[in-house]
Amino acid sequence: MSNQEQLVSVYIPSHYRPSDLSRSLNSVLIQTHTNIEVIVALDGKCEDSIFLLEGIANKDHRLKFLVNEHPKGACNARNRAIDMASGDFITGLDDDDIMEPDCIQSYLAAWNDRYALLCADYSIFGVHSNRFELNKTEYTHFDLVEKNYVGNQVFTKLDTLKNNTFDEKMVAWQDYDCWFRVVLAQNKPFLKLGKKLYKVNVDPNRERITTGTKTATGAIQFLSKHAEYLKDKVTFWLLNDLVNRGQKIPLWLVVALLSSSQSKRAVYFFLKHSFLGSLVFSLKNFLAKFN
Repeated sequence: MSNQEQLVSVYIPSHYRPSDLSRSLNSVLIQTHTNIEVIVALDGKCEDSIFLLEGIANKDHRLKFLVNEHPKGACNARNRAIDMASGDFITGLDDDDIMEPDCIQSYLAAWNDRYALLCADYSIFGVHSNRFELNKTEYTHFDLVEKNYVGNQVFTKLDTLKNNTFDEKMVAWQDYDCWFRVVLAQNKPFLKLGKKLYKVNVDPNRERITTGTKTATGAIQFLSKHAEYLKDKVTFWLLNDLVNRGQKIPLWLVVALLSSSQSKRAVYFFLKHSFLGSLVFSLKNFLAKFN
């Protein structure tokens, strides 16, 4: 069986967002690769979401769903959906993001068993971006020590993810932790495709949950779990933590990273949180609303 004929499972955790879920789910059901199963895991009983899912499932047998009567967290919802999956490959989607129509087809066309996983870039709803699409780039776990080059979604063999599910004890950094463990367990590189396969809902002006103490705690959990690999790379970990929480980057950290692969990133976020940088980025976001 060729890759283009194989069944792909897609899991979508959802938490009381029926309108967003409808858009997200539709983007999966209209994929150019049609041999899919979609598993929605409702983290908390939401009557509107259940009504939506029942109506679609009655018409499209590819959709399945399960419900946590009471919220148990996104990792639990993802893991329950992964456990229910039966495809050859698996990927995921957040309930407020969408897949581009050729997302799954692009992954299948690029798949090679020499990789632990595939991932891709994304665009942002309502934000004009000058980010250039990357060329295909191969990474290893040594690169993942520096930063989460993957993002929040992967495409991989189902057994790979079933053997390395999300850690429900982690309060943040769960995606990063999972991808790191997958790449380590497979002892293979991973490939980031040179195209944007998602649109994500990230309003640069909104107050982010990641500024809270949970993200700091998650960063410490990640450091504790992977200390063996981070012991000589603590400055990378600290930069990631501060960036995730939207905090200022101290000058000493920028200096410490100047000769590293993360030097440009450190300088960028140092300037972004300076007074002048804040003015420039605020103006950019304001103008983006009119593009």
